[in-house]
Amino acid sequence: MSNRDKAQMNSMKQFEIPTSKIMAYMAGQLGGYSMLRFTKRDLYNYVHSQQRARILDRDAATTISYLEGKANADLMSVTRYTTTADNRLGNLFWVDSIMKSNYELFGDVLAFDATYHGNKYKKPLVVLSGTTITGTPNLVVTDGDKAMRTAIAEVMPSAKHRLCAWHLEKNCVQRVKEAEFWKVFKKAIYANFDVDEFERYWRTSIESLSLGQNTCLDRVVKDYRNNDVTAQFYSTYYTSMLNTGLDAIELSALKLYTRAVFREVKKQIKGVATLLFQGRESISTTIVYSFSKMGRPDRVCKVLYDPNDQKIECECKMWDSDGIPCSHIFCVMKYEGMEEIPETLIFRHWCKIAKDCTTLKMGNDSREHARLLQYSALYSSLTHVVTLGCEEVEDFAFAQDAISDLNIKFNMYATFFIY
Repeated sequence: MSNRDKAQMNSMKQFEIPTSKIMAYMAGQLGGYSMLRFTKRDLYNYVHSQQRARILDRDAATTISYLEGKANADLMSVTRYTTTADNRLGNLFWVDSIMKSNYELFGDVLAFDATYHGNKYKKPLVVLSGTTITGTPNLVVTDGDKAMRTAIAEVMPSAKHRLCAWHLEKNCVQRVKEAEFWKVFKKAIYANFDVDEFERYWRTSIESLSLGQNTCLDRVVKDYRNNDVTAQFYSTYYTSMLNTGLDAIELSALKLYTRAVFREVKKQIKGVATLLFQGRESISTTIVYSFSKMGRPDRVCKVLYDPNDQKIECECKMWDSDGIPCSHIFCVMKYEGMEEIPETLIFRHWCKIAKDCTTLKMGNDSREHARLLQYSALYSSLTHVVTLGCEEVEDFAFAQDAISDLNIKFNMYATFFIY
């Protein structure tokens, strides 16, 4: 269709004239359907594209209006967007106080994930999520986007850049058409190997599958990493059965960790039953325990225990890599009669109180950090109150009275300190 045909079509559509009648009118102008410079399908496709564009524009306006409304209600919420040359939505970014709070708590490892062409707008939806603490990320995990590599090197020069395990698995399946290798590769990504064990496992697996000349595997394997998740709701309301035989230690872990992390910790507690005691010796103030696994007497693992500082370190390095005590450490706790996991072995981010700002230890230079976390916690609580309070008239009156009383108390509190 020419620009003239499109312009005429648009002007007639403004008066809600049916498409079939528009085509008949335009054919009459030219002396018949055979004289038209476009087909019926061309016309209907153009009409559909124009309708779609108007719908998308309305969706964009509605989305921006909603996010700006949230920003007015949530003082720490931010919404930014750009427009294209033809006045359409370009880029859109938003973050609220709860997201900011989570980033402050879990910002050491930043995960960047883009779902390209995963929606009807054909725009990438990018999710930024963190897994550990501090202001500047130490590690950025991406899906391999080349533009992100450049941006990370420029904005976060001290951060390490790694590919996520999911995309590594996807690349593996696409490039190597060998089902047995997929199993080997998945174990190589997620198993708790030290460097020597990994190299030995990888070399043996590649040789057994006759894949030694596949250079893409060597490139991919360099970027593997472990993934971990948490489920806060189930962590708060879930109760597990104690069945490892070390009830006191298991109960301590149950109270401490989130549900997902507790499942992994429980596996390590159960693993104590598979260990064989090989020896115990003292070096200065440090006690050295030696354990082997049933069926593997040649592999001895040593654990260092300092009773004075309650520090326990194991050669397997599971705590360093996963943030949870290994079965060797739990075995030492059993022999030493310990009933609770020492604070030196508690990684706060895997705990139920990870988002509890009242238990955070902060210095004098962290006032803004504390204010953000407290604001987020209060905002989240009040949002829940508003949701419940608007259901029934009685609930609304109760919530409104309670909030009014709270406002009065805060005003009195502020006046007291002024005078």
